[in-house]
Amino acid sequence: MASNNNMNASSAAALKQTGERDEKAYDRELIARAAQGETVAFRELVERHQRKAHAVAYGIVRNADDAREVAQDAFMRVYRHLNDFEGQASFSTWLYRIVVNLSIDALRRRHPGRHVELDDRTDLDGTPGGELLPYRGETNPFARLDQRRLAEAMQSALDQLPVHHRTVILLREVEGLSYEEIAEAVEIPKGTVMSRLFHARRKMQELLRAKLGDEVPAPAEGEAGDP
Repeated sequence: MASNNNMNASSAAALKQTGERDEKAYDRELIARAAQGETVAFRELVERHQRKAHAVAYGIVRNADDAREVAQDAFMRVYRHLNDFEGQASFSTWLYRIVVNLSIDALRRRHPGRHVELDDRTDLDGTPGGELLPYRGETNPFARLDQRRLAEAMQSALDQLPVHHRTVILLREVEGLSYEEIAEAVEIPKGTVMSRLFHARRKMQELLRAKLGDEVPAPAEGEAGDP
């Protein structure tokens, strides 16, 4: 039985990888056609990725109008630089990088003179211990909470995170990017990605616990604190 389960898991993983490769290949095909002036191809590219672009932008700027403008500007920039896409990274990673940069610009315009912090002062060596906020995991420690209360508390907590923490936790937990993909999209080392995720998850858990009480597990003792 265990052997069959392992085989099924391996087959599912292989199919997922094949699907991801096919999606990336199709994106590259659409980009090549759009670069040749095929407007239908570019329209399809936008339709395939506009939800993700808007979701990431909104997650960072926390304003629907600004997020819509960022997403539109991102695709305009993509269109102007279609010939610059080299195909080494996936199109979505390239798009995320543009969206993140434009979102940071939007925050700076909204709050001129305010410093938008982009760097942690410390990195962690190795993988931080445990998923402090496992949105995508099979075991959900928040399952017993009312989903509406939890959603509202999470939105409030995200609003309070520094932008550099909010960005990586959205790319990881909402969009499902790997550490390597986040590093490429945000243009920081993988170790910094891991550090930011650790601190973002810990801060999120502290904020949720402050709002929802003992229903939320406390952060583990003895872990590194905020930088």
